[in-house]
Amino acid sequence: MLRVLNHLTWKTFAEFMHLSTVRAPCFAAVFKEVDEPLHLAMSELSLSKEFLQGRSDATEEPYGVRYEIMEVPVALPFQKPQDAKSNPKQGIGVMSWSWSNDSRYIYTRNDSMPAALWIWDIHHLELAAILVQKDPIRAAAWDPTTCSRLVLCTGSSHFCLVLKDKDSFCCAAMPLLPESSEYSSDE
Repeated sequence: MLRVLNHLTWKTFAEFMHLSTVRAPCFAAVFKEVDEPLHLAMSELSLSKEFLQGRSDATEEPYGVRYEIMEVPVALPFQKPQDAKSNPKQGIGVMSWSWSNDSRYIYTRNDSMPAALWIWDIHHLELAAILVQKDPIRAAAWDPTTCSRLVLCTGSSHFCLVLKDKDSFCCAAMPLLPESSEYSSDE
């Protein structure tokens, strides 16, 4: 649960629940990441020298990623906290929330649902969108120059770009740029 406090009185004025099942009436868009096999024309296929020599590392079928808008009710992927751990992660974690540039939206990620990102509209005090990824979300950030863009990554070969357009959200999977010798993420 996320509680939003009044900055003067420190009293709760909104509580946002992270339920494992989203039911009607819910006007939020629920986007789910899905794999889409690439369809290649037979004339475009060719075998590389590495493949012919038996040195192919490509064991996976090529695919693209897209987002489907799900109809409610939607069951979100849920993980029970591990009982064996003395301090299991549960609730809204440290890296799991951030306000948009104009303070209208806040995103949250519940540790029990690490593959789901919730976007809340503070002006209307309601859920605006949910993004359901295939893998746990490792990081997310609002664009500091505009309040309408959010980017998130899961450690896969692409990242998700969320755009706010008037009264709706849209999602797009963007491939990562190949690493160059000029830039290294380790620096």
